[in-house]
Amino acid sequence: MKTIILNNYKLLTLFSIFTPFAIIIGSAVANFFLLLSIITFLFVDIKNYKYFYNKFDNFSKILALFFLYILVTSFFAENNFYSFKKAFFYLKFFFFFIAIKVCVEKNINFFDIFYKFFLPIFLIVLLDGLIQAAFTFNSIGIIRTSSRVSGFFGDEWILGTFVYHLSPIALLSVLFYKNISNLIKYIYFSLIICLSILTIYLSGERTIFFISTIYFVLVVSFIFSLKKKISILFFILFILSFISLSENFSARIFKSFNFTASLIDQKNYSTFTVYKDLYGTAYKMFLDKKLFGTGVQSFRIKCLDKKFNTNKFGCSTHPHNYYFQVLGENGIIGFLIFLSIILFLLKDFVFLFLKWLKNKKDYKNLGLMIILVNIIISFTPIVPTGNIYSSVSGLFIFFKLAIYFGLKLKKPD
Repeated sequence: MKTIILNNYKLLTLFSIFTPFAIIIGSAVANFFLLLSIITFLFVDIKNYKYFYNKFDNFSKILALFFLYILVTSFFAENNFYSFKKAFFYLKFFFFFIAIKVCVEKNINFFDIFYKFFLPIFLIVLLDGLIQAAFTFNSIGIIRTSSRVSGFFGDEWILGTFVYHLSPIALLSVLFYKNISNLIKYIYFSLIICLSILTIYLSGERTIFFISTIYFVLVVSFIFSLKKKISILFFILFILSFISLSENFSARIFKSFNFTASLIDQKNYSTFTVYKDLYGTAYKMFLDKKLFGTGVQSFRIKCLDKKFNTNKFGCSTHPHNYYFQVLGENGIIGFLIFLSIILFLLKDFVFLFLKWLKNKKDYKNLGLMIILVNIIISFTPIVPTGNIYSSVSGLFIFFKLAIYFGLKLKKPD
């Protein structure tokens, strides 16, 4: 019986690997593997359904409260059918979080499987982006139509986002794989870090590039000794300096911070102005429904109303900031629950960092630091973000959270 359960966890691990990479094909395929992961989890062990309601750790309790809150309040929102439908389908990420968290905790071969399957696919995505940058077309013939590189994603500009969010998992798969020497691990770490930041730079995603630079500098400081840190940081700077000489690639990252208001007046507005308008709309939504907000994914509807719309750039599908989105769509109560999730993660980071200072050779603690820092940086309040209630953002957020908390609860082999 134990052998059957272990094999089923291996199958669940494989499905979890395919889920984020399925985004390359489309959100529908990624959602298919996500649901397949949840169903497989329920069939792994007949007792696993209990994890969905009475085996919560403290973080899962807060997360469950947030999901329950947005579901109930969206039912009473002005556009209740639309918001409730979005909140209901978003609930799948809570079940996915539980399934993958338990899988990491219970499956002793989790990271071995990730090393054999996840890591090669991740490296292929990186190399494919570099090929497209060098030859204007990628390994399957997708042509680069601008200075930005999109790789397998074609006309979707999310390659940099994809690499940033999955890079810590690639690093963990190497860190916890036991059948390679430390030298090989350091070579892999260097390769993943350098290729990741290079690919992100070439993708032209400004925000992701700047936060990933901070992230990888921190990761280098965690993993490598002083001499190796200096060598790798100089190597990264050399690569970026060399590429910045190319006008095509550097323009998007460092120079394109203006938006044209119209073809008639050719009046330019800074990036700051655009986001200020979007945040202003979200804040007006909050002022209108302070306690419970206007409902999940309601920004795209409410911003069309002159009552809420702020200036020329105050309307979009979402306000491009997690905090303003939750504040406007879920009110002060939802915002406080969301903030408690962030504070929980920050508390964990402080304890982990203190433990790391005492024992820098503890692999588990190092792995937790690598993924938690990535999660926390992606929640930086002042930077533009994606739509927190979208399938892509939800998948990245809860996939990483699941791996972090699964590893945290995992007992030594």
